[in-house]
Order: sequence, then structure tokens, then C-alpha cells
Amino acid sequence: GDAVVPVAKCDVREYNSNPKELLPFKEFVEYWREYIRNGHRSPRGCLYLKDWHLSRFPAHSRISGLDVYTTPVYFSSDWLNEYWDAAAVDDYRFVYMGPKG
Repeated sequence: GDAVVPVAKCDVREYNSNPKELLPFKEFVEYWREYIRNGHRSPRGCLYLKDWHLSRFPAHSRISGLDVYTTPVYFSSDWLNEYWDAAAVDDYRFVYMGPKG
């Protein structure tokens, strides 16, 4: 719950994208639940967790060592991440989650 995650402000546009803020994951989940309870409305607008590198998180948590990412069978030729895994520099494994809309 204390992991800091990137959250996009979907109602705001800056240079053809949505600005992001960093929030603790548990705060985002609380926002999401409240957003649903309020009929998909919030004074904060529509927020969406976007581009979270969850696969990097376990090294700093108690679930260290677990494989939190698997490639769906239809995309099993994950050559881009195979390259980045070998280079140990970056990856293209992201989590996206948020309310409808």
C-alpha cells in the first residue's frame, strides 16, 4: 500500500498527454473506491494509474523474488523485454488500472 505510483489526471491535457502525480498506492485505491461510490465523479476528476513498473517493486518489498509479470501466451515473443532484461537497464512492463471512462 505504501508503494508510490504514477497517476494520470485524465481530465487535464498538457502537450497532447495527461499530467501525472505520484501517490501512495493505497491512496489511489481509496480514491478509486470513493469515485465509484460517488457515481463515477470526484472533485479530483478522473485519475488513472498509468505506467507503473510493478516488476521493479518487489525488490523493495516483502514479496521479493516473486515473478509479478508473465507475458500472455499470445504475446509470448516478448523480444523487447528480453533485450532490456539482458541489458539490465529498463523494461516495458507496466500496470494500468482505474475507473471506467
